[in-house]
Amino acid sequence: MNHRKKEKNFLFFKIFNGLSDSTSFQRRLFMSFLFIAIPVISGILILAFSIIQFTTHETVMQTQATELEKTSAQLEFVISDTENMSRELIYNSTVQEYLSAANASSAYPDDTDVSYYVNGLILNRDYINSIVLTTKTHTVYSTENAYTDRSGFQNIRQKWWYSQLTDMSSPYSWFPYSRLTKTDYAAQENNEIPRQINTLMLARPIVSTSDYRTVLGYLMIYLDDEYVEQLWQDISWGKTTNVFLFSKDNKLIITNALMNNYSDAFISVDYQTGNQIFRYEKELYVLTASEMDTDNWTIYMLTPYSEVNGTATTMMYILLLSLAAIFAALFLMSRYSASSMARPIIVLSKKMDAYHGSDQKLDPDAVKRYRNRSDEIGQMYRSYEQLEDRMNRLIQEIYVKNLEKKDAELALLQSQIDPHFLYNTLDSINWIALANDQDEISEMITALSDTFRLSLMKNNSSFVEMEQEIQYIQSYLVLQKFRYTDRLTYDFDMPDPLPALYIPRFILQPVVENALKHGINNREEGGHLSISVSIGKQVILRVVNDGTQIDLEKMKSLLVFNPEDSDILNFKNEGYGVQNIHRRIKIICGDEYGLSYSVTKFQTICQITLPVKETL
Repeated sequence: MNHRKKEKNFLFFKIFNGLSDSTSFQRRLFMSFLFIAIPVISGILILAFSIIQFTTHETVMQTQATELEKTSAQLEFVISDTENMSRELIYNSTVQEYLSAANASSAYPDDTDVSYYVNGLILNRDYINSIVLTTKTHTVYSTENAYTDRSGFQNIRQKWWYSQLTDMSSPYSWFPYSRLTKTDYAAQENNEIPRQINTLMLARPIVSTSDYRTVLGYLMIYLDDEYVEQLWQDISWGKTTNVFLFSKDNKLIITNALMNNYSDAFISVDYQTGNQIFRYEKELYVLTASEMDTDNWTIYMLTPYSEVNGTATTMMYILLLSLAAIFAALFLMSRYSASSMARPIIVLSKKMDAYHGSDQKLDPDAVKRYRNRSDEIGQMYRSYEQLEDRMNRLIQEIYVKNLEKKDAELALLQSQIDPHFLYNTLDSINWIALANDQDEISEMITALSDTFRLSLMKNNSSFVEMEQEIQYIQSYLVLQKFRYTDRLTYDFDMPDPLPALYIPRFILQPVVENALKHGINNREEGGHLSISVSIGKQVILRVVNDGTQIDLEKMKSLLVFNPEDSDILNFKNEGYGVQNIHRRIKIICGDEYGLSYSVTKFQTICQITLPVKETL
């Protein structure tokens, strides 16, 4: 009866193995729901993210454009008002008479009236820092101390803009402190002129109103640096926003001098009016450009996107929370649905397991309920019970007739064990391990089977494909890994794919075994084993382990060998495997090939040198 029981168990296990693991089936069913739902939800979320990102970008750009328009309007008012004031000054009769008197005499005329007029003119204009009046040869009036950088005539004559002032044909011109281009300003190290960059001056010649030809002198109106800096500080947008004002010939006029200078990013994009968001060195920036009415100037505002995307961040948080809620609901619904759909299959699986001797507990009421169903589930239950009855009858009929035959076959198999029996047995064990989710046993059996298959493979040649030898070592190390557990780690470094080359059979396993036995095993914490293959004019195999206790002098003496020596079968008592490999290589490959050992500070290296052999 034991034979009968085994026969039934094996047959039903083979037929219904896919249904025996109820937990695995329910998990796969659950995962199938997720695999369908997740791509759909992910697509919806990606679309929502794209819409949110587009809307956020548009909002950020529009808000920055509004902020730039406000700043631009303030600058245009200051510039326009300064230009109007300059016209009032040069055509004022008091100023005209004062400069005429200064040109007619070397002495300075009385400037009381001029001072009264100028001070009244700039009384409520906080953005004016100073006004300077000069003749062609000397300064005659200044609202600041005489002989400063701005008022001293010798200093004025040395300014880069003085020649343009005396030669210009236009009524007036604005001159910044420097004449830096966009690229020049970005190339500065440490912002060489951080405060002076906000210095801006309007200059114009003063001609006589009597003939409108005679140049009486020059007028210079300096804007207040602190007033301009306050304009930058009033920008309520970003923390480190950069503002650049450039002339039509791409010369920098003024800018806010901040600790964070983004001029490198600024010059990396094409300059166009309007809004754009661009990436520079993994950082997003918002750039807005607008043309001003004054002399075709262009004002730019550049802000790191991370400083102004608060709305986007909030919406992303909301999206992530929604995503988490959706996935939680999806998870619960999928789990419930999978459980409901899998429950009849699980009960059927238990019924099948019970047939071939499993200790699974059955719920008779559930079996009866599912059997009486009119759908496919009920049909499965009824068909299985019919199959079960029929197989019981067949087994009873065949059992008696085949008993003697089975005993004879068993005796024959026991007397004629060969590698095929061993492989089939190992494959069966592996199959059972997989069926019971014993992955480690399966991995170990597979490695053992591969090791036996490779080692018992019939081959009359002394050589074997290098790929087959590597596979043998890989299987061998899988088995050793179960022995050493965490004390052993290893890796392979070789070309992918391996060339179709031939090497002597079974030369790596003894070397690897020595590395484990005398290297890794002697270390309390274990160690690492590395096997590498390099191919050039020769094939070089290296086995490197973390041990350093090898006696190099002893190894050198073991490897002393002359193939022409008649006494080649004598081996020293220790290191038989290493001697055997070394001698075989020299005999079948040549005296220039073989083994060599070396030691570094932390590792022992065994190098196997072989010829490049492409055919047998």
